[in-house]
Amino acid sequence: MIHPLEQEFELSASEMLDAINRRFRAKVTLEGAVAEVHLGKHIKELHEQGIVARFEEHDLDGYPDYSIWLPNRVEKEYRIECKNVRNTDEAYRQKGQIVAFKVETQKTRASKGDPASRHYSFGQFEILAVCLGKKTHNWRQFMYIQTKNLASHTKYPDKLAVMHPVPLPDSPTHRPWYNRLQDLLEELT
Repeated sequence: MIHPLEQEFELSASEMLDAINRRFRAKVTLEGAVAEVHLGKHIKELHEQGIVARFEEHDLDGYPDYSIWLPNRVEKEYRIECKNVRNTDEAYRQKGQIVAFKVETQKTRASKGDPASRHYSFGQFEILAVCLGKKTHNWRQFMYIQTKNLASHTKYPDKLAVMHPVPLPDSPTHRPWYNRLQDLLEELT
């Protein structure tokens, strides 16, 4: 059975994957999609377990990747933005040792005439989900934080800073970060 993309582009799946693998920007886009799909699978599992009452996936410019509703707070929508940690050579270091990963929280482009529009505001989403796959090679591994606990931009205080430290997944204490979404959701209820 031929996939619709193979038919549309007249290339085999293998040829398309090779094309993506040879092109940096295409691979970065794929990494983002992979992280979003894994996050979606996890949210679906939480829904099946009754931890999430309802969820929606979004593919809209300027809107977070997922919305979820909790069983005891079905009137309150929690929006989740999914990001990947920065590339393997980028991290926060002390004396040469990696002490935290980095995540970038800004959009690809700004609106014409508004440089602040490239930065997310604190009200655009409630939860940041950071996929650690680029560092750990486990694309199902995430760290989560409430947006209100992220640093603000020095020039635009109502916007998020561009870079944030993400604790290493095996670090003993990393609150307000969580390595399980259900633990963060429990704090919300």
